[in-house]
Amino acid sequence: MDQTALQVARAVEAGATTMKGIVDATGLSRLKVERALSTLEKQKLLIRDGQGFRPANRQAAPPLTRQCGSCNACCDILEVAAVDKPVNQLCRHWQTGTGCTIYDRRPQMCRSFVCAWLQGHLDDTWFPATSGIIVHFSQDAVNVTVDDGCPDRWREEPYFSKLVEWSLNGIRRIGNRGYATLVVSGDNRFLLLGRTIVPEPTLFGTAFLPLTADTFRFWRATSPEHLQRLHERIAEIERIRQEFGSCAIPENEDDDPQAPYRPALLRQSNHA
Repeated sequence: MDQTALQVARAVEAGATTMKGIVDATGLSRLKVERALSTLEKQKLLIRDGQGFRPANRQAAPPLTRQCGSCNACCDILEVAAVDKPVNQLCRHWQTGTGCTIYDRRPQMCRSFVCAWLQGHLDDTWFPATSGIIVHFSQDAVNVTVDDGCPDRWREEPYFSKLVEWSLNGIRRIGNRGYATLVVSGDNRFLLLGRTIVPEPTLFGTAFLPLTADTFRFWRATSPEHLQRLHERIAEIERIRQEFGSCAIPENEDDDPQAPYRPALLRQSNHA
């Protein structure tokens, strides 16, 4: 097996099931991934089915056994731009006793959407109709949308501990690209870093550094260049820790450090 095919095989083994997921996980071009997938299929090392790609030695996921039943939370809580439906507003195409009145011509988002409870990943305390929380998994995120009738429900137990677990798994994930845990509650957006809650994360990313096993110090970037500077300073903090055993960690969440980072960090740490 050549190196490209090996990279693709490892990405699928680690959980990448779509073309985009494999490209993101490996950094290879789409053409190289397609060629490697074809080779792996011919060698019967990989199976392509309706659920995506999976190793030949892994069984397909069982069919869904749960049903939506009386739950219409996704028709109420989620945004569906294709029918001009805003978040936390019941879709105008929903009728009590009838359900979706455009079911046969519903948008693709509605056709493909399956929440994590329906997939069987969560127990019945997460049933969206009663919890007020909808969870769905994308390739690079755990997406959590909360009913505005209970905007802080996600901070309660048992929900918060599960979100913390997902967040830490996404941060520490090895062998494949990590993922974010994002919460939308009304007009508010949050990024979870373990038990640390980042309000209104920016589009440019959030740099972070562990404080304890499940808490973090974070800095929100306002540009790609700002994010790079933050990461450079984190690298310098790690070097100082290795040299001196400790380093002060700047507390300003919106700080914009400028190189050279070492002199200021040494002064703050009393190592100068």
